[in-house]
Amino acid sequence: MIWGVAALLALWVVELRRRLELVARAEHEIRGPVGVVSLAAERMRREPAGSHYARALDAELKRLRAGLADLAAARAGRRRRGRARRMELEPLVRSGLDAWRPALRAVGRPVRVDWRVGRAAVRADRGRLAQALGNVVANAAEHGDGPVELRAERKGGAIRVEVRNRQAGRGRGLGIASEAAREAGGSLRLAGGEDDVVVALELPEDGADSLNAA
Repeated sequence: MIWGVAALLALWVVELRRRLELVARAEHEIRGPVGVVSLAAERMRREPAGSHYARALDAELKRLRAGLADLAAARAGRRRRGRARRMELEPLVRSGLDAWRPALRAVGRPVRVDWRVGRAAVRADRGRLAQALGNVVANAAEHGDGPVELRAERKGGAIRVEVRNRQAGRGRGLGIASEAAREAGGSLRLAGGEDDVVVALELPEDGADSLNAA
């Protein structure tokens, strides 16, 4: 009996090592292209004709790097530790939207933005925040219908970013977005009815007055 259990454990360890090696190889193959795309985006920023496209890539690259770091940390059975920093929220939000505009425009779905908070600042891990925002926008683009409407406003001491559309379904990304929002110091909530769904991301504001005065 004991030898049988030991044999099963040995087989399990071998299989686990095999899977970890597959994860390591996948991580390696992703890391190289991420570096190449990052360098290309940096070059695009220096050219007037390419700066707009570089901004659209920015949030998705941050999201990709965060996912890659999670993949590396997963080998040790954990997620990567984020580093909170103060940042202006609007550029990251618009970057995430711009990444999806061409695909949405191609199917006749307009993107509408109602930004009411000026140069609001938050303190969060940039990668986690990009994951939260990116998955919310991606869910609206991939599983929704009709216009994608984004609205940002102050609510108490927080910034509330809402994404509204006619929703046909909810993908796995919203669960990832919810967890990323918590790790970014905020929260994610769903509201609305069957045909009109609002996903609201709330983040504590961090000294917006100094940004607005700048």
